[in-house]
Amino acid sequence: MQAIALQAPVSDRESLTMTPGDHSANISHAQTLLDEQKGDEMMPRCAFWAPITANRFLSLFAKDGDDDFFSSDLTDDELVDRLGHVGNVGSKSGLRLLAAYSGKDEYVPSSVDKGLLLKRLVSAMNNNNDETKVAEGFMLKTGNHNLSKGDGDKERFVEAFGKLLSK
Repeated sequence: MQAIALQAPVSDRESLTMTPGDHSANISHAQTLLDEQKGDEMMPRCAFWAPITANRFLSLFAKDGDDDFFSSDLTDDELVDRLGHVGNVGSKSGLRLLAAYSGKDEYVPSSVDKGLLLKRLVSAMNNNNDETKVAEGFMLKTGNHNLSKGDGDKERFVEAFGKLLSK
């Protein structure tokens, strides 16, 4: 059996909105560079905390970017388009996936219903097919993004993944 754990599958795009800065101007600048065939050019230092190319910036932070998998504003159909392959591949290969979401993830806007989003993500990974059951969700109610603050969260995560492996 093959197994994957997604610990804290959060939206980079939504997390960026929680930081100061003119994000629309940075998106626009990155898109201009891409349109000019300069996607490998570096973004200005103020755009992100680490060096990043225009291509990578758009991939992470633009709506419908290549890495826009876990955003709460994506429709159910958009989530299936991005994540449905998990169920398709998993049902043929025996792959199992645990999506562990943290209830106090500091990179998720407070306006996001984390429990509902986890259900939507798991449903999309299962290709909206209740019989697929490749992916399952696990909520760590007190967990922060890297499981460093909630008492016992790391252990609960490891235990949940162990149960998945034993199935």
